[in-house]
Amino acid sequence: MAAEKRILVAVTGMSPQIVTETLYALHTQQQWLPQEVHVLTTQTGADNIAASLLGECGFFRRLCEEYELQDIAFDKDFIHVIRDENGRPLADIRSPQENNLAADQIVRFIHDLCADGQTELHVSIAGGRKSMGFYIGYALSLFGRRQDKLSHVLVEEAFEQHREFFYPPRQSVWLDTAKGRLDASQAQVMLADIPFVRMREGMPKLRLADNWSFSQAVELTQKGLGDFNLLIDCPTMSIVCGNMEPIKLAEREFSFYLAMAEFKREGVVLCRQRNSPDYQRLKERYWQHYCRFKKELQGSGPQAKHHQQEIYQNLDIDEIWKEVPTRIKKVLVRHLDDYAKYYLIASSGARNRLSYQLVTDKNRIEIRYV
Repeated sequence: MAAEKRILVAVTGMSPQIVTETLYALHTQQQWLPQEVHVLTTQTGADNIAASLLGECGFFRRLCEEYELQDIAFDKDFIHVIRDENGRPLADIRSPQENNLAADQIVRFIHDLCADGQTELHVSIAGGRKSMGFYIGYALSLFGRRQDKLSHVLVEEAFEQHREFFYPPRQSVWLDTAKGRLDASQAQVMLADIPFVRMREGMPKLRLADNWSFSQAVELTQKGLGDFNLLIDCPTMSIVCGNMEPIKLAEREFSFYLAMAEFKREGVVLCRQRNSPDYQRLKERYWQHYCRFKKELQGSGPQAKHHQQEIYQNLDIDEIWKEVPTRIKKVLVRHLDDYAKYYLIASSGARNRLSYQLVTDKNRIEIRYV
């Protein structure tokens, strides 16, 4: 399905020309036009954009009119200024602290755009300080989808960073350059596509707090690449897969999962076959845990024991065996995407003699009972 919104994202510094040069190259070389243009920059960069690109006589409007580029949204609301920890705009990025602030804001911006499945991004790394280009490219590697692209715009040396050159006009415009007086309409502006590794494909969703940083996102992604540990936390009825946030399960699902984890650590593979003793084995283990977590079944008096015995007699472990692994799978997939496969209860064997066990390696399972 085609994306509903095409977005060009760029970082800029002292050269706002990057925006018009990239847009020109996308139109002439790839026949791709954005519906929105977003720029991340400093306050100085934002002032330069406002002075040279925006307004009735700005070069952005001139480019759109000259090449008949229609319905592209770009005004001051689409310029995103890097801010300090107090929310004040940064004039420039010069210290390590300011560099970290830029990293956090650039990477989060790309994360938020990529969270919308109906967008298609084209990200340019051509402008701004070198670290800004790195961060926006790395952000796309962390969060980019199949439809997203990364590029760098290359401009003929004589016109590169020329204060009066913003794109090759249709008609001749002569400019004084370091290589003499040259016709800007003949300038070479080329778009270089940059392949990048899409690390989000096959990775779990990054369950990040509202104030997460760039370094935390990198750390969480790195751990997700090889951390398949499983923690089962009984006090909270939650499971923690790798370095992800806890996943809370209902009493029935948690009791079943806990029982299967215990069997895996004991080296027991359960066989779901008519008249198999594993039915009773699973029923007893499941029931032991279920009574602990289900408040209605807690109590030690005669009336409570009678209620427990009545429910136990009517307990259909075969029905639970059929339903619960599927329910658990849906919860895990919702939280972990493709990585859920490392934590599922899987079956194997013939249809009338299926064997069940938790996929996770028994040496990677930790159970916290209290």
